[in-house]
Amino acid sequence: TVMTSEEAVAAANELGYPVLVRPSYVLGGQNMIIAYQDSDIVEYMRIILAQGIENPVLIDQYLMGIEAEADAICDGTDVLIPGIMEHVERSGIHSGDSIAVYPAWNLTGAMTQRLIALELGTLGLINIQYIVYHNEVYVIEANPRASRTVPYISKVTGVPMVDLAVRAMLGRLVNPQRGQQDEWLRQAAELMGVGDTCGPTPQGIDFD
Repeated sequence: TVMTSEEAVAAANELGYPVLVRPSYVLGGQNMIIAYQDSDIVEYMRIILAQGIENPVLIDQYLMGIEAEADAICDGTDVLIPGIMEHVERSGIHSGDSIAVYPAWNLTGAMTQRLIALELGTLGLINIQYIVYHNEVYVIEANPRASRTVPYISKVTGVPMVDLAVRAMLGRLVNPQRGQQDEWLRQAAELMGVGDTCGPTPQGIDFD
């Protein structure tokens, strides 16, 4: 975090260009830029400081990788991830402005397992955003709440995420092997076994 132009230039050079620069406590990627050289930082700080900000400016190293995100349901022990989405645009485009596709087509099975391996203590819904860069997985942020993608991933996978999340928050389990729960909940969890290749026909589960 920095408060002056001099501090910002020093931080950017220490991290190494390109860097992501943004104010604190903003929504929707407002006033966020990718800086590639000192002059970008100086111009950005001149504009931001002219607004009389009271909170620091955040500077992070920018990784040009594959951005992915997942909506998950946690019961405190187990995690149900109906699907992992991949962003079409380059990393750094705000998720509210980007296009996400499901299933992710550039992530290998090993990468997917590493995405799922994040330890979570949340009850209910959580949205996790990642960058895959040089075969390494980095967590951008994890928000313990419903995200804008929950309705879409629920519809395309058939998993009633809101219903399951509420049950998890009330103490029910998302893993059918760990306790008593409704049969339809067990069937929803089995959706993880549906093939993840794109094709002209929809995929589903035989609930009989």
